[in-house]
Amino acid sequence: MSVILVTGSSTGIGQETALHMARKGHDVYAAVRSPDTATELKEKIAAENLPVTVIRLDLVDPTSVKSAVAEIMQRSGRIDALVNNAGIGGGRAVEETPLEEAREIFETNYFGNVSVLREVTPIMRQQKSGRIVTVGSLAGRVVMGCHAHYSASKWAMEGLSEALAQEMAEFNVKVSIIEPGCVLTPIWGKGSLPTEPSPYQSSLQRLGRFFEFGLRRPAMPTDVAGAIEHAIESDKPHFRYPVGPDAEETIAARAKVSDDEWMQANCLQGDAFYDRWKELVGVDYYRD
Repeated sequence: MSVILVTGSSTGIGQETALHMARKGHDVYAAVRSPDTATELKEKIAAENLPVTVIRLDLVDPTSVKSAVAEIMQRSGRIDALVNNAGIGGGRAVEETPLEEAREIFETNYFGNVSVLREVTPIMRQQKSGRIVTVGSLAGRVVMGCHAHYSASKWAMEGLSEALAQEMAEFNVKVSIIEPGCVLTPIWGKGSLPTEPSPYQSSLQRLGRFFEFGLRRPAMPTDVAGAIEHAIESDKPHFRYPVGPDAEETIAARAKVSDDEWMQANCLQGDAFYDRWKELVGVDYYRD
């Protein structure tokens, strides 16, 4: 049995991962910003009598992060696995994104995760064991117009994870990053693409169409939880785990061509882009 901390556990991927790992017999700490409002999570824990403790952890509050990790150590004396899952979305053109919005995305998706890592890595280093799993995104490997700051925050976590894996290797701590495409979670009901007039309407429509197609055949939170389980339990975990048909297809297509060829394809407009996308990916996301 491992002691596992999962951030962003109130809904979606985080909730499913916390429940899934508890069903496997692990001692799980499900971190949420507001335990008082995590009703659904608590009901599911109670219904199955799972070994899950709900704790408060707000990524953008370093004091909260420190207190949450200290509570786990007081209760359990160790942390065997960290699942850095919490994050926020965002999508609009670079020109049209207020600087405070870009900062908010990075404050949560990058600096918030770094705050958790700064508390957990010393514990694992001293234990000389552990698993660190970050829930990244397909957007951390493949970028689209009007998705720049979210994608940049996920690319940042890709780079951080590569460095962290090397730093922690001598302490027997393994690092993995999960790269889901479209996953059917409540996040899709929390926001939408901008609807006000924009000179970047073509890129916005392309991004929206990608999401629409992805949600016709989405990955499920259980799929992501399964990948996280492998990253935690396997003797030989992968470093990267693409999850979902869109993630697998798009990452494979990106690997077929050079940087210049990929960018040339994605800068095409209209039918020329659709034709080239189908040629590279093998599936017509935009006209089917």
